[in-house]
Amino acid sequence: MSASEVIEQIKHLPVEEQRTVYQFLREHIPATEMAEDSNPPVSEEFKRVADEIFATNAKLFQKLAH
Repeated sequence: MSASEVIEQIKHLPVEEQRTVYQFLREHIPATEMAEDSNPPVSEEFKRVADEIFATNAKLFQKLAH
């Protein structure tokens, strides 16, 4: 069974069973391996554009934050 097939099976489990799977993964996969996948590198261009967007739309973001 492939990982995709396993994931599809997990999606169809009741919530409590999904929690059991999640707990198993947390206990058996080192946190460093999970963290590496969840924090992909960000390019300098992306950072520059993001800074520009936040600076240009500061008032909008402030309103959204409230």
